[in-house]
Amino acid sequence: MSKSLEKLADKMIRLSPEEQQKLQLILKAKLLPKLAKEQQKGLLEQAKNPQMQQMGKPQAQGMPMPTTRDAAMRGLLRG
Repeated sequence: MSKSLEKLADKMIRLSPEEQQKLQLILKAKLLPKLAKEQQKGLLEQAKNPQMQQMGKPQAQGMPMPTTRDAAMRGLLRG
């Protein structure tokens, strides 16, 4: 098996720039459906994740933003 891989690597190294470009297009065309399927699977798993479901939703308004007066009273502002 490793001998055949070495021969394949040698062939790939000897490809002309035009042949390299053609090989690149062929590989992309063959890999794109697989990559798209894996990406879709990853997105479905993310959709099941509760943290991911919370993203994009407004956060609960449990504590309002402090006003300048509130911050000053707590000593958060330096004057």
